[in-house]
Amino acid sequence: MQKQDSQLTFYEVTDSAGSSKAPEITSELWSCQDAIVLQWIYATISKDLLNTILETDTTAKKTWDRLKSIFHDNQGSRTVALEQKFTNLKLANFTNVSSYCQEVKMLANQMKNVGLDVTDQRMVLQMVAELGDSYETIGTYISQSEKLPKFYEARSKLILEETCKNRNLRPKFYPKVH
Repeated sequence: MQKQDSQLTFYEVTDSAGSSKAPEITSELWSCQDAIVLQWIYATISKDLLNTILETDTTAKKTWDRLKSIFHDNQGSRTVALEQKFTNLKLANFTNVSSYCQEVKMLANQMKNVGLDVTDQRMVLQMVAELGDSYETIGTYISQSEKLPKFYEARSKLILEETCKNRNLRPKFYPKVH
């Protein structure tokens, strides 16, 4: 508990419960906390974005507003670009199934961030649509299942298929062909 107390004191955050007045926020305290938030923003964005928004004598609020403006100003074109990139994903452009699935998930998350509704079902259908000939059987198996599997279940089946192909084995969930 002592470590937590010292951290709260360092950031000058204290419990004012039972106190009749709020703690005084000095100009110095405000500047210190603003600098902490500003550094957090800088540390969590890409270098390209950082170079775009970096200004001297700024505040966390002004920096946040510049970031917000960048993302809201190009939302329409960003939506179109993400949709196009998502629908043109092909396993052949990746080194393995895992990186392909990771890209499907990452693009789906970005599409959700710009307001598109990307369901698990859509991710699975997109993922199996562009697997290529060597994964045609597993793609058909997944897409024609009575109930389409969740994204992570389909991903697991694809990774198992890849592992079996690399070891020349047949996955156990395939029906036996006579």
